[in-house]
Amino acid sequence: MSEFHVNIDQLGNGVSTPTIYRVDDSLRDSLRYTNEKAYDPMIISIGPLHRGKSHLKAMEQHKVRYLKKLLGNSGHVDMYKDAIRSEVKKARAFYAEEIGLSDNEFLDMLVLDGIFIVEFLREYKVVDGGRVRRVGNLIFDSVYIVSHLLRDLVLFENQIPLSVVEVLFHLSNRDDKQEFKDLFWPLTGCHDVPRAIMANDDDKPKHLLGLVHSVKCFSFAQLRTHEKRWEEKKNINSATDLKEAGIVFKKKPKVEGKDCGWLDITFEKRTLYIPELMISDETESLFRNMIAHEYYLSGSRPRYVSDYVFFLHCLMRSTKDVEVLRRCEVIRNWLGGDARVYEMVDRLGTNVFNSRVFSYEGVFDGIHEHCEKKWNKWIAVLRRHHFNNPWTILSLVAAVVLLTATIVQTVFTVTSYYKES
Repeated sequence: MSEFHVNIDQLGNGVSTPTIYRVDDSLRDSLRYTNEKAYDPMIISIGPLHRGKSHLKAMEQHKVRYLKKLLGNSGHVDMYKDAIRSEVKKARAFYAEEIGLSDNEFLDMLVLDGIFIVEFLREYKVVDGGRVRRVGNLIFDSVYIVSHLLRDLVLFENQIPLSVVEVLFHLSNRDDKQEFKDLFWPLTGCHDVPRAIMANDDDKPKHLLGLVHSVKCFSFAQLRTHEKRWEEKKNINSATDLKEAGIVFKKKPKVEGKDCGWLDITFEKRTLYIPELMISDETESLFRNMIAHEYYLSGSRPRYVSDYVFFLHCLMRSTKDVEVLRRCEVIRNWLGGDARVYEMVDRLGTNVFNSRVFSYEGVFDGIHEHCEKKWNKWIAVLRRHHFNNPWTILSLVAAVVLLTATIVQTVFTVTSYYKES
């Protein structure tokens, strides 16, 4: 076991206001009769808000097994409890509602849940072919259980303070080469968590979802200076309408070393470059919980994911719009049909709250400028009313050919007349 280097005084530092709330009804409204469980854990409870639910009790045994495996023959759990015992009060303040657990029960929960997070992510390995390696652990015998666990660990209501997880990581660390930030790539999808995210104690993510959000938005945040406010609610036309107006959609190539630049949408020379978005069964849950995280951020901090979802909502107003983006390889659809993607984006875009300084202000301005030019408007009208089906195009081509033939015949007749005279 490595030497413990974390300063316990830093535990919970900066949590002066609650960080975790129960998701507001305004965010849940669009889920009614559709995906009502987007904020609820499927197989594991982390933290107090979903603790004790019957369908989550089976995983409690795995938490205990992880703890026993870590302790080995020593059984010295008191070392872990003592490391965070003095911070129970700060950890309670992490939640917006009063937690009905005694201090000892709350402490036991933090240790059990924190050790599970650390040990599960330590054991998570990927081998060739993308399959999860079995490590003598029943959890890893099922890719579905692993997938559900990764989903549940980043739910907004299913969190404990990240500072607690960090203390438990360092106290239990058996590999001096492994850094705390290296633990999270199964959740973030990025193999190299930027050091800047973890460097500043005041701005350090407060929980796993906040960490995932920070990592996924980091490279995009570095590109945006946000110099002006978004004074009024703007919209852009759908993908179909923009295509008819002469705008081209292209998949933005990945930049080496920036595998999380999925938010970086740009508009140049009538071309809208959009990084490829893979849409699967987990996409809606992840987006919803990142949006919930942004919804409760204090102050006027940028809401990058909310802005991105609003952008998608503008582009995809019908199944036909989804088809346009899919054919341009902007979307990779694993849901099974364009209609399902449209319905998901429509739900996500309901009641979404944008940044006060909109992340795509410049892109929207460029699109509006393109669409306002008279020549582009004329082209759009021609395409919409005269080139909207192959028969109209064939008729126009035939008319042009007939008119050309008539002109040629007329010129030939007149020329022949003058030659004869």
